[in-house]
Amino acid sequence: MRHHQVLTLLALAAVSLSLLSGCGGHRGVRITEGNQPGNATPTAYVFTADQATIVHVNDFDRLATMRNARSFAGGTFLETRDSQGNVTATLKTRDNRPTGLGTADILEGEPHINDRATPVSATESKRLGKIYRDPAAE
Repeated sequence: MRHHQVLTLLALAAVSLSLLSGCGGHRGVRITEGNQPGNATPTAYVFTADQATIVHVNDFDRLATMRNARSFAGGTFLETRDSQGNVTATLKTRDNRPTGLGTADILEGEPHINDRATPVSATESKRLGKIYRDPAAE
């Protein structure tokens, strides 16, 4: 009887392991640029969006790191909003990095992780450009 219980337990463990492992592996996720899937049906996409997400805040150096920030050129003014839509900070982007993570200087306010960053209007960008000039431009 005990031998039968061990075999049943091993069979359950094997089935559980195969279900949990799925089709993963180091080649299990295909990522494509843009919003068109192409010929194959990938399981994940990388979008260039009009908003980024704050993933890290360095209060000491007044820097914010953002995910999905590829579409923002260096020197773009952004405002961040929390989940309730309240403005939390004003940022100015630095030059893009090839990884998709972007950095920005915190000009005003206190952004938090998971806040959304979007570009400000052209009028607001012009106003902020007069206040926050680059040292090289002077």
